[in-house]
Amino acid sequence: MTDEQIRKGFWYLDRDNYWPPHAITYSDNFEPGTELNLNITQLTIGSSEQKKLVRQWCDRLPSLTTVKYLWFCSRVNQEMFETACEMENLEGLYIKWSGIKQLDSLTKLKKLKHLHIGSSAQVESIKVFGKMNWLTTLNLEQLNKITDFADIAGLSELEGLGLDGSILTAQKINTLKPVGQLTGLKYLTLSNTQIKDKSFEPILNLKELIRFNSSWNYPVTEFAKLKRLPNLKYGNIETSWKEIKDKMGIK
Repeated sequence: MTDEQIRKGFWYLDRDNYWPPHAITYSDNFEPGTELNLNITQLTIGSSEQKKLVRQWCDRLPSLTTVKYLWFCSRVNQEMFETACEMENLEGLYIKWSGIKQLDSLTKLKKLKHLHIGSSAQVESIKVFGKMNWLTTLNLEQLNKITDFADIAGLSELEGLGLDGSILTAQKINTLKPVGQLTGLKYLTLSNTQIKDKSFEPILNLKELIRFNSSWNYPVTEFAKLKRLPNLKYGNIETSWKEIKDKMGIK
């Protein structure tokens, strides 16, 4: 991963390089290439036309073998997700938010390196990640039904991980012990989270960690532990929000 990807995340917005490309809605606007950004739900069209549009894309997506990176910038349903998992050449899949319940079909994507699943409160299980040790980055947001993340512990190739809440809903996490086994991590984000044991101790195993971002709702003593990480230079490198304000001269 590049330094910029570590600092900003793999999926960071880069308008200068058209990353992601402009979203399209209708297949007539598709130009063959390696990147595709779709906006095909939450539109101001009739219900029947909406369903027809989704169906057209679901029929077409598996045939787009040149596409390596796919963004869904509007809500994804289970059918759309299942279809994306038929795109065998995908290396990156970005889902802004969804009503997905089952993730099992992800195992079909043997070339997938980068996965972002935005606010998806209905996801019932993440056991699938126990079978996907080829991932490089994984970002999961607002999985309301998941608090045990033991299934990610075997992702030995992972360099970037996000276990985040949304703006309004915190992600509850039992413990960071599974994260502590991912010793190749370069960045870790825990935005708007509630860790049950409130311990950052497992993070100290991540000697290659360069960036760590977390909400400040943890003891100052936990943030102080991060100073023992030899390569940490971005994110929460201060011990508290108070320390940041003091440096900035904010009262």
